[in-house]
Amino acid sequence: MSALSVAVLGFQAMIALSLVAARVLGAAFQKPDWLFYVAFAWTAFTLAFVFASPLILLQLVVIWGCTAWLRPKDQVEPKTPSKLERLTEADPDWLRHFQNVCESPAEVAFLDAMVAAFDLKPVNGRLGGKGLTLDLQVPVPNYRLDFLVDGGLIVEVDGARWHSSPEAVARDAARDQTLSAAGYEILRLPAKTALYDPAQTIAQLRKARSIWLAKKARARALTPRKYVPLEPGEAKTATPGVLASIEGGLDRLNAGLDQVNERMRNFNEEYAERAREWAKEDEAQIQREIEEHEAKLQEKLDADPEFAAMYHKVARQFEDENL
Repeated sequence: MSALSVAVLGFQAMIALSLVAARVLGAAFQKPDWLFYVAFAWTAFTLAFVFASPLILLQLVVIWGCTAWLRPKDQVEPKTPSKLERLTEADPDWLRHFQNVCESPAEVAFLDAMVAAFDLKPVNGRLGGKGLTLDLQVPVPNYRLDFLVDGGLIVEVDGARWHSSPEAVARDAARDQTLSAAGYEILRLPAKTALYDPAQTIAQLRKARSIWLAKKARARALTPRKYVPLEPGEAKTATPGVLASIEGGLDRLNAGLDQVNERMRNFNEEYAERAREWAKEDEAQIQREIEEHEAKLQEKLDADPEFAAMYHKVARQFEDENL
């Protein structure tokens, strides 16, 4: 190997060592950008003072190859907030932006009913209010969910046209089984209910949510404990004091479980009563909104016969498709 080759390799090694030093010192002083400053400095030096084309290429590969390898693995570019994540209650059209995410008029109707019933507002790309959160078009492995309530209750708004055939029923059943195995609760809501009966929509949602919350609470309270049985030899060497301590612990455990069961029964009864009260309030509120909406719509239909004819035609077509 010639002296020139040795010098070139030695210089590349010096570049690599300087990058390693920048990485180590940057980590020590919480200055991860030092690594990139050194890499840019070496790049500027290479472009300014190295005139042989092959050597320029080699040196740039060394500089940025080492930089990519040494870059902190947890250093990722900050995610740019989406349009929904930037929305706040102060934005006058925030609801319209969430409605645009929906994929059918029935989904829009469900969203509107939820916003009215729970006074939902935009919070970091989702809707929240009255102790409830609602996400739209949520991607999970292999599927996309119409709605996700509180991170665990899936709401699918099903139109008869796409979900009534035997193939669609089998497909939905397989989907539900997979999602249930992953820990989700699923509520399938007919599109006609979402469109024409918001009170029933919210009632079904409250019932499904109450059942799901009760299951979660019961699962936490009654999680089985794992006991390791004693081997025969170990049982012989166990002292009476130890056995008495174990028996006492088991008695306390059983008493604790009895208390938990009693609390769970009280919780279920109390929550069911609260759910019935919420359902009545929601039904009254939504009924008032329906009546106001129908009155405004009827005024518009009476004032514009051409619009009325078009409206009734579209309504008949939609009902025929979903029967």
